[in-house]
Amino acid sequence: MKKTLAALNVELRLQQPGLDIQAQFRVAPGHVCALMGRPGAGKTAVLQALVGLLPAQGGRIALGSDVLYDKTQGINLPAQARRIGWVDGEGLLFMHLSVLDNLRFGWTRGQRTPRTSGDALNQTIDWLGLRPLLHMRPQLLSPLQRQKVALGRALLAEPQALVIFQPLKDVPDHEHGELLEALAETRRRCRIPMVLVPDQLDDVVRLADEVVILHEGRVASAGSVSQILSDVSLATFLDGTQAGFVLEGKVKHHDIDWLLTDVMVAGQTVTVPAVMASEGSPVRLKLRARDLHLHLTPASQQGENCLKGRITQVMLAGEHGSYGAVVVELQHYVDALSHLPGQPEVVWALLTRRSIQQMKLAPGMDCHVSFKAMAVTAMARH
Repeated sequence: MKKTLAALNVELRLQQPGLDIQAQFRVAPGHVCALMGRPGAGKTAVLQALVGLLPAQGGRIALGSDVLYDKTQGINLPAQARRIGWVDGEGLLFMHLSVLDNLRFGWTRGQRTPRTSGDALNQTIDWLGLRPLLHMRPQLLSPLQRQKVALGRALLAEPQALVIFQPLKDVPDHEHGELLEALAETRRRCRIPMVLVPDQLDDVVRLADEVVILHEGRVASAGSVSQILSDVSLATFLDGTQAGFVLEGKVKHHDIDWLLTDVMVAGQTVTVPAVMASEGSPVRLKLRARDLHLHLTPASQQGENCLKGRITQVMLAGEHGSYGAVVVELQHYVDALSHLPGQPEVVWALLTRRSIQQMKLAPGMDCHVSFKAMAVTAMARH
């Protein structure tokens, strides 16, 4: 695939029934930006306007120095000229064409020399494992197979950016990992900006570099995955049952006998279920706030992870609420595998109001946070 070094810059103003949308974000080459928010926040409309399927009322879209849309300059390229690929959970293919002909459709739209064109087609077929399917019609494919063909067709057109909209929609749970791995490989192979509207929070942890949260048509917040998903104040804009935080770490050691992995987080060690990544490789750890326990002294329960930190914020759910959130900044220890100084890791726990008051928790207090290894969702980062 031809490498592109152009960043995607988006500034859009849209009008939808009952919703005035103003969205701005930037995606660097080779990065994945997750567009999140509750239903009705405006995510679908922003993506449709980005690729040219929905008219915008104002703003600007550019890939590097190439302007795709600019209201003030009167520039509005049609969808087919914007060179932005689209892959969604429907796995839409030409039903009257074979898998090979669907792929060739994308291949013929790419701008490549005759010498390299055949190589690109064959490499994509082999990478996605499509060779046994080439003469089949889409009606006979599984949801995962359709998604892979749709992804291959989109990439063979050599897009300069890629939109991925809820790719796991029809794919069975046990095959999610295979499709997510293909999407992760896409960013490594193509190095183009990618915008993702995820099916679930795990997709973001696995794939994304940045997160943009839309709320009622406006950007409520934007930043790195660990920053946004660990911000307790933004939990109401996301899936409340999965509210929690994300930690950045690196693999320290694998315990093959017990299928466990030791991970360094802020220079401290935690144990998680085995992660398929080499020692020193970056990983992300996702925990739910309700699975975290706070202690004023080191936790003594055997088999639990325990991290040292300091309380920075205590927030109660209203004057008479039954619970509250306690935000803790982890103490940073200098270690060869730890993060650079100045990049604090933050966690937060949901506790009952009674526990907060009985422990007299307050900002500035040293504390220890504990959690079981099986409460962690650990994902390798490429």
